Amino acid sequence: MVKDKKKVIEKINFLIDFAISQKQESNPYIYDYINISFNLAKKINYRMPKEIHRKVCKNCFSIRSLENTKIRTLRDKKNGVIVKSIKLHCLSCNHIKKIRV
Repeated sequence: MVKDKKKVIEKINFLIDFAISQKQESNPYIYDYINISFNLAKKINYRMPKEIHRKVCKNCFSIRSLENTKIRTLRDKKNGVIVKSIKLHCLSCNHIKKIRV
C-alpha cells in the first residue's frame, strides 16, 4: 500500500497535465501516461474528479478534443427536481460518460 496519498495524487495530476501538454507535439506515449495515472488512482482507491473525466476518456485513455468527442447537455426531472448533466460521447471508442453538473 502507498504510504503518502497526497504525493500520489499530485503525481496523477502531473501525469495527466503532462499528457495533455504533449498532445500538440504528438508524443507516442500519451496513452501510457494516462494509463499509468488511472492505475495509480486504482491502487490508492482515489476517485478521479469531474474535471479530469471531462479531459480524458477512461475507457480508451484518449484525450478529449473537438475532433473525437460529442458533447450534449441534458435536463432530466427526477422526483420533482430538475437535474442538469453533460453527456460526453467518445468517438474513438464509442464510450458514453454522463456527468452531473
